[in-house]
Amino acid sequence: MTLRAALLLLALAPFLAFGAGGQPARANGVPQLVKLTYLDGVSNFGPKDAEGVLEFSFAEAYARVDVKNLQPQAGMVYEGWLVAPDGKTFLVGQIAIAASGIGGLDTKLNGLTRFDYNLFVVTARASTTAASAAMPAQKSIAGRFTVVPNTSDGNRTDIRPNQLPDTGEQAGRSLASRLALTAAATAGAAAIAIVTFRVTRGRTATGGKGR
Repeated sequence: MTLRAALLLLALAPFLAFGAGGQPARANGVPQLVKLTYLDGVSNFGPKDAEGVLEFSFAEAYARVDVKNLQPQAGMVYEGWLVAPDGKTFLVGQIAIAASGIGGLDTKLNGLTRFDYNLFVVTARASTTAASAAMPAQKSIAGRFTVVPNTSDGNRTDIRPNQLPDTGEQAGRSLASRLALTAAATAGAAAIAIVTFRVTRGRTATGGKGR
């Protein structure tokens, strides 16, 4: 190892050691992003080039929807609905659509009593009809997402705000252990740099005497 390489190792040691053993923070499906398109077998209304994105979290109880190319229809309002595997639905809220076809919704998921929904649908309802518990038959863009599985204690990982979900990864080192590892790595790198410096200086001195 050259002196330059040893000094470089010494400079990088704290960063390499402090990051060792750290795991990226991941929560199974918190939040989730769902692409919305004209979905075969679901969509039956509106332009086929419409699209959007749903961002939601059961743990934080919120949902955000952004859509485009969804032209407003006279006498119709758009709504967002969650659909469960057994067909049960939950009204997320009304999606405001501008004349440009761009729209959005930002709301809280209040009143959820279940968390196994796996489909989101943008529907169209006649503005003269009051919102009800029944999802309208006119379905525009939609998107499917994976249901977060239960943990061993019976709780869903996406609905426990008091505890991080089990991602199956090993827990990262504590701050104290990472600091200790950083100090040890820095000391080791310093020792290598000192030895390398002495060997290099010795070789230089020997070479100078032989001249």
